[in-house]
This record gives sequence, C-alpha cells and structure tokens, in this order.
Amino acid sequence: MKQSKADDRNPWLSRLTPFRRTPQARPAGAYAVPPSRANRKALTTWQDAAALKQLKHLANDLGTSQQGLIAEGINHVLAKYGKPTVAT
Repeated sequence: MKQSKADDRNPWLSRLTPFRRTPQARPAGAYAVPPSRANRKALTTWQDAAALKQLKHLANDLGTSQQGLIAEGINHVLAKYGKPTVAT
C-alpha cells in the first residue's frame, strides 16, 4: 500500500521545528508565573476616574506603588473589623 504525502513529509517537517517563529503550545495549566504574582489572586474593582487619578498621584507623591497603597487600605479595613492584616 502506498504511503500518503503527509507521511512522506513528516521527517522533513520535524527537522524544521527548531526554526519555528511561533512558540510551541504549552500543556494545559502550565505557564510561567512571575515571582511577584506567586501565591496571589487578582482583585478587580470599579472606581470613579477621579479616585483612580488621586490614587495614582498619591502613589507618585509618596514614592510607592498603587498596589502598596491598596494593600494598606485593605489592611485598614481588616483591622477595623478585628481581622488579621495579611494584605501585602
């Protein structure tokens, strides 16, 4: 029985794999996590543009990050209600 054309090409195509421009697909669930995001989850909130602008300016004035200021605010709320302050 005669082999199909695809079977004839496979050895040649496998030799070209190192020259691919597109990255190889990763297995499901396997992706690189930056160390700064290890053991963290995203929290999304909707705020007024004015509040975000003030947060940005305050972070700049204090020489800190917006994330640091938000963590500080979360810790204030947790302390207010008698919970351990764990936000970083």
